Parts: sequence; C-alpha cells; structure tokens
Amino acid sequence: MTWQAAAILVAGFAVAGFFSYRQHMRYARVVNQVAAEENRAGVLLVTGRAKGKLRGAVVLLVVDRRREAVTRALAMEGASVFARFRERPELTGPLGTLADRAPSKAVAKAVADARTMVSRLTAGQRAAA
Repeated sequence: MTWQAAAILVAGFAVAGFFSYRQHMRYARVVNQVAAEENRAGVLLVTGRAKGKLRGAVVLLVVDRRREAVTRALAMEGASVFARFRERPELTGPLGTLADRAPSKAVAKAVADARTMVSRLTAGQRAAA
C-alpha cells in the first residue's frame, strides 16, 4: 500500500468520525430540547433503537403514565449520518397498539425497545398502586 492510499484511508475514517460526532450532538440536542419542553409530572421520555444491516431507527417517545398513551413521538431512521429526527404523529396514541402504527420494520423494532424501557420505568409504580 502506498502512502497516498493510506492517507486516503485515514482521511475517510476522520470524515466518518466527524459526521458520527455531529449526529451524536444533534441527537443530544433533540433529546434535551424535548425533555425541556415535556418536563411535567406523570410524563416519561423514553428512547428506543433498532439496528439493521443497512438501515436503523431511533425513536423518542413522550409517554403519559396515567393514560398509558404516547403524547409525542419523534423518529430518526435511515442509513446515513445525515438522518434527522422528525415528528411522527402516527405513533401518538395508546401504548397497546403502538407497534401496529409503526411505518417501517426498523421503527417497529425501535418502538418495541422503547416499550420495554417504559415497562421497566413504570414497574415500581404498578406494584405500589
């Protein structure tokens, strides 16, 4: 391997790392923004993720514990670091039918992951009630 090929390889890794860092910062900014906007009693902010061979998804769900319903949903899905969170009104509604309303397989897997987080976080409240 020549030094030019090695330099191109190193530059490619550096660019990929930069874009991954930017996506992580966008993710953190959106989570913090939603947490600040939805900060009230009886509400949970949970995330779920799904990894696929080519495409993945991440969902942010704002769950009202009293009604057991999703009041706000955002999803990021795609195969590149340029994917962004978008509001997903079709995911709002009762928790029981949430997986049926998912627009894709990746989002459905991410929703299932988020629902397990909801059940973990509310397990103590249900036992005490």
